Parts: sequence; structure tokens; C-alpha cells
Amino acid sequence: MLGNNEKIQGVKIPDLFAMMVGELPWRTLSRYINENAQLQKICTLGGHRIDPNQRPRLEKLVVNEASKNDFSETACQPLFGAWYPVHEQLHEALENYFHSEEYKAYRTEHKLTEEDYVLSDEKFNEFYDLKENKAWKLLLAFAPLKFTAEQAEKILNNQEGAAELQEKLTELEAQLAAANKKAADATADVERVRAQLQASVSEVQELKKQQRAMKAELETATQKFTSASAETRRLAAKLAETGEAAQKRAQEASENAERQVSRLQAELEKNKAELNAWQNKYQDQLLANRQIVADAKAVDSKAEAANADKAKAVEELRSYQKFVDLMLDRIDWRSLGSQLKLTNPTMKAGFGRIIKKINYDQDATGKLEEVLPKFWGDFTARETELIHKIANSSTLEVSQGDMEGFWNEVKDSFESVQGSLEARLFMLAFIRELLFSIYTPEQLQTPTIPKPAK
Repeated sequence: MLGNNEKIQGVKIPDLFAMMVGELPWRTLSRYINENAQLQKICTLGGHRIDPNQRPRLEKLVVNEASKNDFSETACQPLFGAWYPVHEQLHEALENYFHSEEYKAYRTEHKLTEEDYVLSDEKFNEFYDLKENKAWKLLLAFAPLKFTAEQAEKILNNQEGAAELQEKLTELEAQLAAANKKAADATADVERVRAQLQASVSEVQELKKQQRAMKAELETATQKFTSASAETRRLAAKLAETGEAAQKRAQEASENAERQVSRLQAELEKNKAELNAWQNKYQDQLLANRQIVADAKAVDSKAEAANADKAKAVEELRSYQKFVDLMLDRIDWRSLGSQLKLTNPTMKAGFGRIIKKINYDQDATGKLEEVLPKFWGDFTARETELIHKIANSSTLEVSQGDMEGFWNEVKDSFESVQGSLEARLFMLAFIRELLFSIYTPEQLQTPTIPKPAK
């Protein structure tokens, strides 16, 4: 019988061990590395992580670590224990057989111990499947299962179904190529997801921070709830103690409520009577209001007549307002100007302009209310300008850059302003004489144009 601790001719243990490592699912391989402290230290040396992208490097390190112990049973058994359940059908079939009553009887018949695991040729042929030949090679090399020389020869040198296996191998290689392509695409996706994951680290940290804060708030709320629960229990006990008194007060409250209901019913009847009285008063007031509405309509009619009279009076007032314009229109302004014998050039020029404006025969657009204030404003503007120059002389003589020229200009302005003052005095006296001496108050009381005075 051959055990897995015996040298088997034609078997390369390192290759089989590497094959066994390669068949492990990633979850199983990572768990195997993390459970072995020495192996985990070697795999993470230099800041490396136990990551699926690092699998080729990790497999190589696992194989190298086993080779340091010359692939001893102690070094290989833990990995075999992780690999064995991967082949579910083979694992289930062998385990069910070795724990069956049939195998117990076989072991007793051949005087085997409980640590001996042997397959008869009949059972071997029943379990052996050429498609699982690689798995049987690993069982031959690493399982605590003893094989006969013939069984080992069949596992190592069986040529049955070689063509079928070659075809299957070709198909598997094609599948492997497609899987490798998918793996490359998946690796790119993993890198993209990893970048997104890195970008989300800060958000996760912030969420953890919020979680800690919420946990603290929850603990505080829990403490408050505990305190409130204790207070509630205390109040419940106190309520139970005072239940009889509360019942007595409830009885008294019920009696008081009955008395209140009786009182309110009496007040309701009283209010109903008052309501009927007020309804009668309302009907009387409604009749009075109708009379008031009729009176209001009569007042409105009178108001409309008054408004018509008012509109007529306003229209007459507007005609009175044009009286002064009509009166001034009767004056022969050119003849009057020559008789005044104005000597001041400024005053003479200004008087000529105002005559042109208010001469309705030559220019019907000029109006007294527009021309007279403008004529008067021209005179006062010169006075204001002169005062402004004198008040700001310190600034203006510097800004103009010609002090002598500035003061000559001020001197000339004095003469112009003096002439405008004389003109305004003359105009005030002239208009006063015109309005209140030539025409008598009796003539001004009616909108008629009197005859010119001699």
C-alpha cells in the first residue's frame, strides 16, 4: 500500500502542490493565508495586502513556504484540508463511504485501525472518474488515503479516453482564454471601482463620524429614556396610591358637571328669549334701513345736480382766469416801449424779447404764464451767478488759471447785475401801475375789457 508520506515514482510534488493552490477559490485561499500567522507575515511584508489582484504572487509565496519544509505532511495537510471540499461530488462520495457502516465492516474484516483509509479495487473503480484524474493525483500525493500499486499506476498512467480528454482540454483552453479576457475586463472594472472607492473614503469617514455622533446622541437619549422610565414607574406607583382620592374627586367632578349642565340649560333658555327679542328689533331696524336707503338715493340726486352746477361754475372761473391775458392784449406794447425811452441796453433788449413773446398777433404760441417768469428768471440768474463767483472766488480763480481775467469778469458782471436790478424795479412799478392804477377795481370785477385809458 502507498501512503501520501511515501515517495511516488513519476510524481512531481511541487507541481501538484502548485496545482492544488491554483484550484482554491479566492475566499478559501485568503482565509488559509490569514489563519497562518507566519504565512500572513510573509505575504504582507513590504506593505502588500491580501488582495485578489495579488493572487499570482501569493500563490508563489505559498508554494515557496511549503518547499522550505520539503513539502512535508505537516506543511501540506492544512492546504489539502482547505482544497478537499472544493471538489464537492468527490468529497461527498468518499466521506459518505468512510463514515458508513459498510466501511466499518470492511475495516473490521481486514483488521484496519480508525486512522486507516483504504479503498478496495471495487470501490476504487466505483469512485474513480477519468475526468477527475487531476483531483485523484492530488489525493494520491496529499490525502491520508492508502492506494495499492495498481491503483496508483492507473491514476498516474491511465491513457483511456486520451482523445476525449484532449478535446476537452482544447475546449477548456478556449474557455480559459475567454475567461482571461473577461478577467482583464473585470480587472479594469475593479480599478475603476477602486478609484470610486478611494473617492468615497472621505465620505465613509464622514459617515462614520456622524455615526459616532449619533451613537453618542443615542446613548444620551437612552439614559434620558431610562430616567424617564424610572420617573414613569414612580408616578405610576404614586398614581396607584392616590387612586381612591382620584376616584372621589371624579365623583365630585361628575356632580359638579351635572349642576353646571342644569345652570347652562337655564341660561340657554334665557338666551333664546333674548334672541327672539333681538330678532324683533332687527326686523324693525331693517324697515328703518330701507327708509334710509330711499333718503340716500334722494340725496344722491341732489348731489348730482350740485356737481353739474359746480362744473358750470368751474368753466366760468376758467374764463375769468384768462381776463388778465385779454386785458394785456389790448396794450400796444411797441408804442409803450418807445414811450418808456429805455436807456439801459440790457433792459432794452430784454423788454424787446418779452414784447415778441406776448404779442399774440405775431406769435400765438407765447403765453404770459410762460414768458414773464422766464424773463424775470434771466435777471435773477445773473445775480445768483455773481454771488456764486464771489463766494467761491478762492477756488474758481485757481481752477481757471487766470486770476486777473477772473476778477475782470466779476467786475463786468457787477455792471450787468446792476442793470438787471434796475430793470426789475422798473418792471415791478410798471406792472403795479398797469394793474391797479390804469384799471379801477370796479372794472376788474367783471370779465370785460375796458377801453384804453387816455
